[in-house]
Amino acid sequence: MHEYDIVVVGGGPSGMAAAIEARKQGILKVLLLEREDYLGGVLNQCIHNRFGRNILNKDITGPEYAQYFIEQIQDLGIEYKLNTMVLSITTTNVVSYVNPEDGMKEIEAKAIILATGSREKYTGNINIPSNKFAGIYTVGTAHKLVNVQGYLPGKEIVIFGASDISLIVARRLIVEGANVKAIIEASPNIISGTSYSEQIAEAFNISIKHSYTIHEVLGNERIEKVVVGKINNNGEIQEDSLETIECDALLLSVGWLPETELAEGARIKMSLTSLGPKVDSNFLTSQKGVYACGNLIHAYSLADKCTEEGYRVGKSAAEYVKNSHL
Repeated sequence: MHEYDIVVVGGGPSGMAAAIEARKQGILKVLLLEREDYLGGVLNQCIHNRFGRNILNKDITGPEYAQYFIEQIQDLGIEYKLNTMVLSITTTNVVSYVNPEDGMKEIEAKAIILATGSREKYTGNINIPSNKFAGIYTVGTAHKLVNVQGYLPGKEIVIFGASDISLIVARRLIVEGANVKAIIEASPNIISGTSYSEQIAEAFNISIKHSYTIHEVLGNERIEKVVVGKINNNGEIQEDSLETIECDALLLSVGWLPETELAEGARIKMSLTSLGPKVDSNFLTSQKGVYACGNLIHAYSLADKCTEEGYRVGKSAAEYVKNSHL
């Protein structure tokens, strides 16, 4: 069985940064595994600026930010495999993966860094028959459709959930010719830590209906309209506030969950607060030699923060490997 010093699972900003730092710390046998056919993860669909402020001291797009790390990985000669699905990690740090070139394979690792990121929740606690109608997507899926694959999810669009990412996607849809009919938000405010979303909403005249939720989704094979209503102080929909909005697509932005399947399979302890792997100050999980970082341990953090964590965990894992030789 082939053995590596460090295996990194996930080629997003934290995973790439971890692999780079591990190599810079003198670890030669580093392997980076990525399930997509490109490195960079979600960065590739984020074609707006606001990346690299903390790391590069300038604003660049997501793909440019990803390319900065890809070039370092190639220059450092770090081995990476694309189109590679990691199937499992054992309690003895054996990694099983499958890809078109190698088929199904097992490798041993002295240390493993999990940087598998997070995924969107689909409907949260709203009752939407997502399997009944075409035209219902998560915001992240729509983001990828437009920016990576070049397709609009619809022409007349309603978005559920007012967050930074939903406003960024709304702006992109408008630029590409779609009509964003409304953003429905259950809370009184936009879910954001900055004023950036408010600036987008104002600049692009995007209607945000605060303290509203979706009451019903209507259509035939494809969604045709949504019925929305205002939420009262008891958390119930006011019947006299119901209104119908015609649309051909509904985008859902209702939160994020860490991709924990591999960690759970390895019986790694989970945090009750983040729902991701529980880590110490060095990002070490409950399993010896297994680290976790980025959106896996706190879903939906900024890319720069994930990068900084990647550097730190790469250094921690490198020190662990070096000490294992003593």
